[in-house]
Amino acid sequence: MIISQPRRTIAICTAIYFLDGLIHTILGPLAPEIARSLLLGNAELGPIFSANLIGQCIGLVVFPAIAGRLGHRLTVTIAVVGFGLGQCASALADSGAMLFALRLITGVFLGGCLPSCLAMVTEEAPADRRGISILTLFTGYGLGAAVAGAVAAGFADLGGWRIAMVTVGVLSLALSGGVWLWLRDRADLEGAAPEPAAGASTVLQLMGRRYLVGTLMLWLLFMLMLTISYCLTSWLPTMLVEAGHDQSFAALSITIFGFGGAIAALGIGLLIDRFGAMAVLLVFLLVAAALLFATGQAMDHASRGELTVLLGAAGFCSLGAYGGVNVVLAGFYPDALRATGVGWAKSVGRLGTVVAPIAIGLALSAGVAGQTVMSLFGFPALLAALALAVISITNAWKTREGVGSSPADPTSFWTNRRGT
Repeated sequence: MIISQPRRTIAICTAIYFLDGLIHTILGPLAPEIARSLLLGNAELGPIFSANLIGQCIGLVVFPAIAGRLGHRLTVTIAVVGFGLGQCASALADSGAMLFALRLITGVFLGGCLPSCLAMVTEEAPADRRGISILTLFTGYGLGAAVAGAVAAGFADLGGWRIAMVTVGVLSLALSGGVWLWLRDRADLEGAAPEPAAGASTVLQLMGRRYLVGTLMLWLLFMLMLTISYCLTSWLPTMLVEAGHDQSFAALSITIFGFGGAIAALGIGLLIDRFGAMAVLLVFLLVAAALLFATGQAMDHASRGELTVLLGAAGFCSLGAYGGVNVVLAGFYPDALRATGVGWAKSVGRLGTVVAPIAIGLALSAGVAGQTVMSLFGFPALLAALALAVISITNAWKTREGVGSSPADPTSFWTNRRGT
């Protein structure tokens, strides 16, 4: 059977997002072992959790310009090789400072390929399936996050955290061959000239009259969603251990949380294609806020079964919503601005999130209970719902002006894909 080019693109880019979820999240369940191995405290772990985010901020801004000159295919291939080597090298770290530096380098290359992946899938997906195609990427991210806990638990008896790091790096390097063989630039498919590199004028267009409010709200929205998804998966195992749960359940908590998100990613894509993003994402965010607060309140006394249900449901709503806001982002900008808009939104979102893991580490070191920290994750979800409402109003105005997404677009906020 001949696999069509759009399906090959979606498959490869989903695999890259899988590795994104795995590489970022695996540090959380490995953190207690890394702390013992390198003699680190919670305050010292915080910057290491942030290192990957700092690197991704750099990659998300720098690599779209590189993609404009070299094309998405070569750019993504270079980035995948880069983060694979960085992940392997992380296993050699013998101090917190060295691990921080290697995680930062890994993050630069990892962040560098994400805008190109999202842009390629958005360009090649059929218009009436764009929502589900984009959300397929974030099913990959959710599965990667889910597998991280199981990988960490599985390697506990097979050489520990260093072997786990190397294994993930080797998987990344193996994927780079498939990236080069199966991805194609739009110019190759259509015989068109390569797209010009994103320069200062392109970036300034994001802040123009038509996009200013929406751009700022998208940056805020990503900052809030990444605070939930990245910080929670980083610190959840440590908070559970300090609340009295054993190491094995703490590691598997990431799998439970991520698996809920992976299930949601495809489900929310179908809902968005049918009903539009606005109502679907608002419901997911409001329910996520309640579930995150409830999980924090129950953390120190709930049974494993109760926490499993709460964490799975919280992952379903919060990670599902994170995948959904990427549909909003992809549909907000026209083709010429999409890669740059995606890169800047994700970069600024990560830049704002850099402080959160450090702050959580300092709070836990100062004696703040993990239950309190966990409960506070509900507030970013509420603020994200407010930011989304502002974006929806901006998008409705922009659609009337005749730019960006249209009422028939599956990324439209107020209508379903049939325009009804």
